[in-house]
Amino acid sequence: MKKNRILAAVMAASLAAISLAGCSSDSETAATTAAATAAAADSGSSDSGEAAAADGSAWASGSNVYVDVPAKAGGGTDLYTRYLTQALGEVCPGVNFIVNNYDTSEVGMEHVKNADPDGLTLGTCHGGAIIQYLCGSSEVNIKDDLKVVGIMNVGGPQAIIANPGAPYTNFAELGEYIKANPGDVVIGCSLGGTTQVLFTALVEALVGDTSLVNFVQCSSEVDKLTNVASNAINIANCSIPNALSYDADGKLTVLGSLGPQVATLESMSELVGSELDEKFATTLEQGVDVSWDSNYYVLAPKDTPDEVCEAINAAIMKACETQSYIDGNNQMATYVSAIDYQGSIDALAAEWEMQDGLTTSMGLKIR
Repeated sequence: MKKNRILAAVMAASLAAISLAGCSSDSETAATTAAATAAAADSGSSDSGEAAAADGSAWASGSNVYVDVPAKAGGGTDLYTRYLTQALGEVCPGVNFIVNNYDTSEVGMEHVKNADPDGLTLGTCHGGAIIQYLCGSSEVNIKDDLKVVGIMNVGGPQAIIANPGAPYTNFAELGEYIKANPGDVVIGCSLGGTTQVLFTALVEALVGDTSLVNFVQCSSEVDKLTNVASNAINIANCSIPNALSYDADGKLTVLGSLGPQVATLESMSELVGSELDEKFATTLEQGVDVSWDSNYYVLAPKDTPDEVCEAINAAIMKACETQSYIDGNNQMATYVSAIDYQGSIDALAAEWEMQDGLTTSMGLKIR
């Protein structure tokens, strides 16, 4: 079988103490926050995000922090963002976190790009934003037009699903069917986006030739589930919890899971809180040499000072260790790791290099 491993971005999770605390509510911090607020007032500013960060706090008490999500409410990025802002509210009492959703992802990304670099406007996105830029569907370069301040999570496995009663029940059988029936299998994905790259890698690993299948536009998870259940398309991806629910109702066939190299049946079962059936075994566990490692990032305008970014990152790291945030990510079978500021920068650079190589090899890259 053709080797086509997608290398993971090396994630060095730093849990060591750092000099800048994220947020605190003790009397000493309250005093320094008051001083920072006064200093900001003297300089004519109505917000004190940058001044407060200089004292080690991410934001002054009473600040409004806007977090832009370049996607509609209810999707993965939106849910992860809301889990994060809930956790940030716990570690930064007195700070108001406001989530803004954008139906058009490009508008949301541009809003963060053009916001004041004061730490009071942030954005979140999946690593697929790299692919969108490289393939020309986005004009925002998250590495150069923005600045990564932290990582919400290091991704999680996706279930690869097929029609109910499909003539294949695992990856090996799917590969054999594709070779025996060239052109018959229709895969729903985001054309020119993350899932097309993901499925291209999977098909190449299975049969070595993506011309044997058909890729069609099908982006939202709801559409994927509906179209697979109705036989409008043959193959798609979805979250583990949704796959569990639809499989229990006999509405689809689970072929396995594709996700980070750290994903295993055992670790996924721990995340979702119940023992997963063997049908959810990962590509690697099924002997298919392909994995998918991609992060969810927290971004700030590119001119945001490093000391502000360090303080925001410290708050994000604390939030990643709160039980509410861990529980939320567990529900979506996603792996959380508290990653420091430099580690976040390094992770984005590594993923950028990996995605650049993949899109180039697949003939999708235009930049």
